[in-house]
Amino acid sequence: MARVGGAVTVTIPQGTLRGRKAKTPSGRPYTAFQAIPYALPPVGALRFKSPEPPEKWSGIRNATIEPNVAPQIDSFFTNQYKGDEDCLYLNVYTPKLPTGANTKLIPVMVWIHGGGFQLGSGNTYFYGPEHLLEHDVVLVTLNYRVGVLGFLSTGDEVIPGNAGLKDQVMALKWVKSNIANFGGDPQNVTIFGESAGGMCCHLLQISPAAKGLFHKVICQSGVASLELVSAPVKDRTFRLAQSLGFTGDSSEELLAFMRGQPAQKLVENALNCLTKEEKQRMQSLVPFAPTIEPDSVKDAIITRSPIEILKSGMFNKVPTILGVCSREGIMFIGELTENKGTMRELNTNFQRLLPTDIPVKREERIIVARDIKRFYFENQPLEDSTIEMYADLRGDIVFYYPALVAARVQSAVAGAQPVYFYHFDVVTDLNMSKKILTKEDIAGASHGDDVGYLFSGEMYKDVPKGPETVEGKVIARMTRMWTNFAAKGNPTPDPDDPMLPVTWTPFKKDNRYYLNITKDGLSVEKDLHKERMDFWDKLYRQ
Repeated sequence: MARVGGAVTVTIPQGTLRGRKAKTPSGRPYTAFQAIPYALPPVGALRFKSPEPPEKWSGIRNATIEPNVAPQIDSFFTNQYKGDEDCLYLNVYTPKLPTGANTKLIPVMVWIHGGGFQLGSGNTYFYGPEHLLEHDVVLVTLNYRVGVLGFLSTGDEVIPGNAGLKDQVMALKWVKSNIANFGGDPQNVTIFGESAGGMCCHLLQISPAAKGLFHKVICQSGVASLELVSAPVKDRTFRLAQSLGFTGDSSEELLAFMRGQPAQKLVENALNCLTKEEKQRMQSLVPFAPTIEPDSVKDAIITRSPIEILKSGMFNKVPTILGVCSREGIMFIGELTENKGTMRELNTNFQRLLPTDIPVKREERIIVARDIKRFYFENQPLEDSTIEMYADLRGDIVFYYPALVAARVQSAVAGAQPVYFYHFDVVTDLNMSKKILTKEDIAGASHGDDVGYLFSGEMYKDVPKGPETVEGKVIARMTRMWTNFAAKGNPTPDPDDPMLPVTWTPFKKDNRYYLNITKDGLSVEKDLHKERMDFWDKLYRQ
């Protein structure tokens, strides 16, 4: 570390970086280094390919500005295209730069952002470091390829898919090689993420490609499930190319054609890959997502179904936190309220809600759909007055049940490390997901509502968060548990800690403990939504 005219520099094998000094709200100093390249720009001949190691640079690189975000449609705010293909950058925030060879290194937390695999970034608008850096951790956030540029696949070695996940593996390799220069311990790395980011973390946990690159995992509202990776990505890839004028039939021809298209054109036309039937189905519209790769791909993320990998025990056995928000499905209510025709259609054709991976024959689907409707709606029609039941159903299908199954299977394999499960039921002015969705009149915490209690940022700047506010108290508890876990593999290691007056009991297959997180405090409970989870067990014949 050196100081250059008041700025702070760090030198790594790639070159020298100039960062900036900052302070947390409590006055704790930290240093930020942004837009550090962890791979070559994935452009030209590298589009759709696995990432390549970054080049060195000469001189001092300015690391005080936000990096480019991956090409995407900003469906949260503007609904417009934004981003740049040159997007493989990460940010490092550290409270303690090393001062000598014997400096004690501190735990590292690597955040993988969500966004349905289609959008998002690790930048500070949503993911500022200030709350976590009240504790002794180094925080890394990163951008990776999303959507068509990150997850297109021809189903073979030409474009095997999962480029966005391979970007994350490359970022973790960068962390392993370089993070000690920023005061972080490369032998104590926790990966954590929410929604698609949680699913990415879980896929990395079950992938041989990421072995040895992390030591703990936190998956918030997202795990690797069969439905996640079972989309017909190859068919969608060819369909999209044909909609843009492709007339060939080989993967090689398609690759050459798609490399010749502007990134913006690919992103703006991505939904052309869906069939009419797929557009009508009520599963989230995620046209390009993680996929199972051929065995022959040397850096494949996964080559068989996630549940098979978990059951086999052939995954990275490290301490794990899995969790959900209390009403995940609030995010899906807009599907109905913005189009009353959809509500009418579902009342007559409830089959559209069935998960694709449910093991029932085609002729049984009507009967199963009727059973689901009766269980969740008690024979009432789907209408404005039963909208919360719809939120529960959709949340259970997409988030709750897959997380429960993962926890059950993972905690039962030989040599398993502890699995902790949480249920986040805090509602305050920091629940930004509910605000964006304008669903504040519906009870519960929406999908994504736990993020504002871990991260600072522009998104949350107008909400009072002082230590005496409810928001501030929840932030203090959440960040203490998450950083305890990063340091020790146990979120509540100190029974005498007045801020965490509970011992978070690990989840077991036959003792399904979870931590209930409310704005009033913490409590350990058992069998989250047992009746609902038992119902899905019967349908999946678990």
